Amino acid sequence: MSTDNQKSKSILDKAIDAVSSRDEKAKLEAALKELQAAKQAAAQATAAAAGASAQTQAEAQKAVLAANQRAAAAEAQAKALQERLQQIQAAEMQQLETARRIASEARAATASAPKIIAEHTVKPEETLSQLALKYYGHATEPYWMLIYNTNKDVIGGNPNRIRNGLVIKIPELPPELKK
Repeated sequence: MSTDNQKSKSILDKAIDAVSSRDEKAKLEAALKELQAAKQAAAQATAAAAGASAQTQAEAQKAVLAANQRAAAAEAQAKALQERLQQIQAAEMQQLETARRIASEARAATASAPKIIAEHTVKPEETLSQLALKYYGHATEPYWMLIYNTNKDVIGGNPNRIRNGLVIKIPELPPELKK
């Protein structure tokens, strides 16, 4: 169940990250447009200053200075947004690699888990040896230990203490125990 929660969280995190990335890209595009507009305003102010009178030239120089300041601020903002976008993309790549690793580990764990051939509800006075004899035709230790190891989390630390009503999974015999 926790694996399902992790998958759900991972998918939700990816969706949030995608939206965050999109927002950051939109901000970067807006900042770049603002930078372009500020540079054009500075160029126009410079051109206007060249052909104006002394008083108008002073005003034009102030306008050029203001336009250059806006352009510098817009450029700094664009650079900061580009750096943030790179950080987000690096984090997304790291999350993707982590998700791939977890999926690979899950596939490996699933592949190595024994196939379950039956589920058995323990009756009074039953033992693991009796279950091994019933399902495998052998009551010796390797057979009942296979059942115990598969159900250790249900049975507990003592294989001699199985309780009435427990539902025990009976795994398929591995090749080395098949005769």
